[in-house]
Amino acid sequence: MQVIRLEPLHEQVYQSFLTSLLEGQYQPGERLIETKMAETFGVSRGTIREAIRMLIKDGLLIQNESVIHIFKPTLQDVIDLYQCRERLESLAAKFAAKNMNQSLETQIKEVLTESKKALLDKNPSTVVELNTQFHELIINASQNNQLIGLLETIRTKSLYMRNNILRDYYISSNRKSYIDEHERIFNAIVEEDPYKAEKEMSNHIKNDLHAFYKLFEKQTKEKLNV
Repeated sequence: MQVIRLEPLHEQVYQSFLTSLLEGQYQPGERLIETKMAETFGVSRGTIREAIRMLIKDGLLIQNESVIHIFKPTLQDVIDLYQCRERLESLAAKFAAKNMNQSLETQIKEVLTESKKALLDKNPSTVVELNTQFHELIINASQNNQLIGLLETIRTKSLYMRNNILRDYYISSNRKSYIDEHERIFNAIVEEDPYKAEKEMSNHIKNDLHAFYKLFEKQTKEKLNV
């Protein structure tokens, strides 16, 4: 007889709320009320507190005394995170080029094809999802468990920033060029050129950071004009 282990209730709430955060169902900076959350999920406040602790550990919720609100990244938060990504993911791309195989080539090629289609269809959620798949394929292809673990610690916050800040920007701006950057990274990996792959990934993440700069600049100007 097979025993099926169910996740503890607070972990189920954590996963459900995390999905909602990543899908943009809550606004950055929005205040959360424990009692309302308990009613929404149909669980006790104790269960909600456990889930909240996990989300605070992820850096997605901020607690100031008794007040809890959704993490609202500043430009410096974005810079800090992307500087880490630039160094770590460039190294991952370098290792991936050394571990090149037919399966990896096929998977990345498929993601690139689907990404182009999602851009044409102007489907921001799918664009972000495929962008994430592209990066994770390369990270896992590094076959370096320490590196994969380090990137895992910032994965959730990175996804949150990408989903809640840059999602529509990929569709509506010249950041569409990110597909060309992905293809250059892919080609370098297929050519099994580790140093070229490292450089292309570094340039790609720097360009993403530049896109954040432009977006924050635009939002600041809009606020001043209100």
